[in-house]
Amino acid sequence: MFDSILIPVDGTDTMDELIKRGYELAQTHDADVHGLFVNNVSDIIPTTTAPAAPREIDEEVERQGERTLDRMRRLSPPGFDPVTEFRQGNPANEIIRYTDENDIDCIVIGRKGTSVLSHLGSNTSGVVQGSNVPVLVVPFGDSDAESEEA
Repeated sequence: MFDSILIPVDGTDTMDELIKRGYELAQTHDADVHGLFVNNVSDIIPTTTAPAAPREIDEEVERQGERTLDRMRRLSPPGFDPVTEFRQGNPANEIIRYTDENDIDCIVIGRKGTSVLSHLGSNTSGVVQGSNVPVLVVPFGDSDAESEEA
């Protein structure tokens, strides 16, 4: 049913569980796995304060993105060699664009990110609303779900 699955990653603490879920789905369908990290620094820094993201912040986010994608590669089960990419821009838009450009059949995404760079669920909402492929929304990273478990 699925030949290729995209797992957008953001470096949050719950990302490992999201990646595992994505790989489980890929194993079930014998699908290729893609990982995508999107730098959205320019989206969270008000343009009234700065016309562009300060270079230091941008460079740190790039390092975080590379570490995150490396982690995804290390978590891959035997037989998987995920395609990974780092992009800049609005996460929801870039996820949808990547999906279209790479013939992705399914997106596995967390319900809410918890990093300082997340938009508290708006990225997931944008992906669900804009995607032309099935989107599996995993509730990891949702502070409400975490407090219910405690």
